[in-house]
Amino acid sequence: MLQIKNITKSFGDKILYKNVNLEIATTDKIGLVGLNGSGKSTFLNMISGEQLPDDGQIIWQGKHTLGVLDQHAEIDDEITVLEYLRSCFNALYEMETRANAYFEQSALDENNSQNLIEKGCKIIDELNALGFYEVDSKIKKVASGLGFTQDKLDLKVKTLSGGQRAKLILCKLLLDEPDLMILDEPTNHLDVNNIEWLKNYLCSYKKAFLLVSHDASFLDAVCNIIWSVEFYEIKRYTGNYTQFLKQHEQNLQTYNANYEKQQKQIEKLEDFIARNKVRTATAKQAQSRMKVLEKMDKIEKLQDPPVPVLRFAYKNTPHDVAILTQKLAVGYTTPLQQNITFTLRYGDKLLISGFNGIGKTTLLKTLIGEIPKLSGTITLSKVAKIGYMQQNLDWDDKTITPIEYIQNEFPKLDIKQVRGFLAKAGLTAKQVLLPIERLSGGEQTKLKLCSLLIEPHNLLILDEPNNHLDKNAKSALAKAINEFSGACIVVSHEKGFNKLLKIDELHLS
Repeated sequence: MLQIKNITKSFGDKILYKNVNLEIATTDKIGLVGLNGSGKSTFLNMISGEQLPDDGQIIWQGKHTLGVLDQHAEIDDEITVLEYLRSCFNALYEMETRANAYFEQSALDENNSQNLIEKGCKIIDELNALGFYEVDSKIKKVASGLGFTQDKLDLKVKTLSGGQRAKLILCKLLLDEPDLMILDEPTNHLDVNNIEWLKNYLCSYKKAFLLVSHDASFLDAVCNIIWSVEFYEIKRYTGNYTQFLKQHEQNLQTYNANYEKQQKQIEKLEDFIARNKVRTATAKQAQSRMKVLEKMDKIEKLQDPPVPVLRFAYKNTPHDVAILTQKLAVGYTTPLQQNITFTLRYGDKLLISGFNGIGKTTLLKTLIGEIPKLSGTITLSKVAKIGYMQQNLDWDDKTITPIEYIQNEFPKLDIKQVRGFLAKAGLTAKQVLLPIERLSGGEQTKLKLCSLLIEPHNLLILDEPNNHLDKNAKSALAKAINEFSGACIVVSHEKGFNKLLKIDELHLS
């Protein structure tokens, strides 16, 4: 279906991958993996046509439809969820309109009535063959799987939470059923039940998809091929993610062994050339070895990716209780959650779980005073110093660099201190000079976390902070949460990440 031929792509002076040759067949279920900043999203953008490779070609074999998950797609806020999902089938609705027009016209044109009725019936037969009369049933099935039950289909888009909006866009893509789906971190914003449903859906999907995910269990469940960005190429592995890890470790050992072997060979050649190039008797031999050295296909030394060293700055407090809630009700006009009662002491960690749209983010925003409570009480420590990280990667200005962003937030820091904190967050010297809009989702998340490393807090409220992060960054984040001396509230749906946390759980239902 799709051929990727000799693709090379660089990012500044850094080679992401070179001479990549891959193919996508009509039923391939592919997971694209790699560390934050390795070029995964760039690769997806090249396949979708949003970016061009430095060299090489992407060739479609025949006519195929492509669908891309764009979680930032613009939607008319005034339409309902059902209207938005029905737009997948606009072509069929237009066919139905034409058929009805023929039938109406036949009643007015006796001379041509039979011909018009036959034209209308022909369209009806086509609609039957295309499953038009099962459209609403199909919409409800997929929508329900992603949390849009019957009562939510009539909601206007503008009333949806950020997570619900992202799910709605995913829902439409699944209903479109393109020949190739490109899914960049589709489990972000999904709760446990939604993720389980999506696993089953993708496993039974008859067409091809290419997805990026840092969720190992999800990749294991849905993928039969792994593409790994590694060794300055994208290598194909057959099997699921667990099988890939075993093969990848062996390949890494082989690559490093070959690099060391070549370095010893280069060292011997350079030593011989240095000792013999000025001696008449051995000058030709030295020249011969110089040619060997020049023609040698050098193996690149693997650069160790930056591993975040996260340690949240702590503001000491003599107080015991950080937050106390009693019979708290949260929502906008009507309650999403009621009778929420809990006590969070300094040193306590609390994981808030529950379905999307159940009110988790609303609860967090109510606790920090961003939206008013509907009823009940919130008693917040008078010395609470709150650090809040929202789930969405929203920026006032995406054109500034991470250095400029941190300097604007903390003007008292000198440039050396700014670079130091950004490095601890896991951003490289080159990444901190790029506009934020050119950073990957994982790199932007690290920038958000960086602020919490600088300013001391005693209460952290983190809304899905693990979204977009690779396994190294997630491990560092979990360690930082566990070691934080203050109180912490975390929202997360990822089982693998949650298992790393030493934390109590409040389940909203």
